[in-house]
Amino acid sequence: MFIYHDNPEVTPADKCRTDICLLLDEKVETGGGVELAEFEGGKYATYRVTITEHSQYATAWDEAMEDVVKQGLESDARPCFEYYHAYDPETHVADVSICTAIK
Repeated sequence: MFIYHDNPEVTPADKCRTDICLLLDEKVETGGGVELAEFEGGKYATYRVTITEHSQYATAWDEAMEDVVKQGLESDARPCFEYYHAYDPETHVADVSICTAIK
C-alpha cells in the first residue's frame, strides 16, 4: 500500500507525505527505521485499474475522484491510498485499487 497524507493539488510536492506499507495480520518486531502503525480502516470508494506506464496514475486518480463525485459520495479526512494486488518489477505493470476515504 502507498498511503498519501496530503493532497498534491494544494500541497507543494516537496511537502507531500507518503507511507509505503504492508498490511499484517499480527504485530511484529520492527527496527531500522521501520514503524508499526494501526490502519484505521472504514469506508472507502475503490477504483481498480491496470497501470501499464507511470503516467497513467494521475489519470486513474482523476477518474476515481470523478466517480466519487458522480455517485454523490462525500470524502472523509482520512488518508487515501493505492492498494497493489499485483506488481511486476520488470514491466512495471500494476493491478492496483485507488482508494479514497468516504463518510
